[in-house]
Amino acid sequence: MNIWKLVRTVTVLEAVAFLMAAVLHLGVGIPLGYYVLNEPRIIPATIVEGLAALFLGVGAYAVFSRRTWAWRSVLAAHSFSIAGVILGMVSLAVGRGPRTELNDVYHRVMLAVLVMMLLFTFTQKAKVSLRHVQKQKQVTFSKHRPNGAMR
Repeated sequence: MNIWKLVRTVTVLEAVAFLMAAVLHLGVGIPLGYYVLNEPRIIPATIVEGLAALFLGVGAYAVFSRRTWAWRSVLAAHSFSIAGVILGMVSLAVGRGPRTELNDVYHRVMLAVLVMMLLFTFTQKAKVSLRHVQKQKQVTFSKHRPNGAMR
């Protein structure tokens, strides 16, 4: 699997996971067959997870479309998301919200995946690949002849 495919696949999955978490923390259940995922309503978590989903989505877009700013956007999105997950873990640890087993597992898994992807983006291979500069079309200009002189 090449760098582009790996980064865009994982980044899209992370964005979807954060979007699902944001919806769950709005108090909306997500049906999965015969089971419905439910989490308590935590509005601050919804905001942070929604922003993380948005930033990761922009990063995925940059990688899919091979933008010159793909590396920076993926780096920024993962850094923000890691900070958000750590904030959520600390907030729950000090009793600032209701804890559930699903939320605790979610935080640990997302933190591990985000940190691995962040470290991966710092590898030389990822830096070179994600900083890919799109080839510009060469523009040729006709030679200008002064004073309208013609040959």
